[in-house]
Amino acid sequence: MKDRVAMEAAFQQVGRQFGFSEVEASYYPFKEFKTTWQRIGSEVSFKVTDYLQGAGNDIFQDFAGCLFTRIQRQRREVYTPKVRDFLRSEEFVRMNQEKYLRRSRNLTFSPFGNVYDLEILLNSLRRKGLVENGEGTFLSWTDKPNRFRMGYCSVLMKVVAISSALDRADLPDYVAEYVLYHEMLHLKMGTDSLRSYHDSEFKREERRYPRWREAESWLKKVAQDSVA
Repeated sequence: MKDRVAMEAAFQQVGRQFGFSEVEASYYPFKEFKTTWQRIGSEVSFKVTDYLQGAGNDIFQDFAGCLFTRIQRQRREVYTPKVRDFLRSEEFVRMNQEKYLRRSRNLTFSPFGNVYDLEILLNSLRRKGLVENGEGTFLSWTDKPNRFRMGYCSVLMKVVAISSALDRADLPDYVAEYVLYHEMLHLKMGTDSLRSYHDSEFKREERRYPRWREAESWLKKVAQDSVA
């Protein structure tokens, strides 16, 4: 309760600086890190991601400033260095990774599959020099074999999930390893944007995987199998 009051007070203080007469702000348990709002003239009401609970008044104020700037300029928020550093910090992950996982669906919550172990595959990527560390990353297989989305990650929460469609004895281990590399690459390159992109730089890094062509060919076969 005290934390919510402090958060709302920070939003109200910043809101007045941007010319808003009435500002309401409350936490909301979104699965992903996001905040929404409704504005009527000089009044605005926020649903703030509860992943910011415990962040501290300086973060609340900077974060509020980002949102009010977006409201007035109608563009995606650009986080201040202070907010970006907090969202990229080990403290943020420690405070929120477990909460994020509780809200996640379709996960086994374990790196151990029926055939492959994601921790072993990650160590293989380290030996190849493709992943520097990956410490603190939560690895899990999906509990259902998604054949179109072979993997996904949360850059902020350091969570990587690999489709159990790749946890099969008839698929070479490098197929799942390649998808894991793809997601770990998002964690590495997403620290600047805090989001996942497939730009030209990402594609160049992705091609560093020695057997990427073979892996891509296998992934197409897996996806086609689901259609047949």
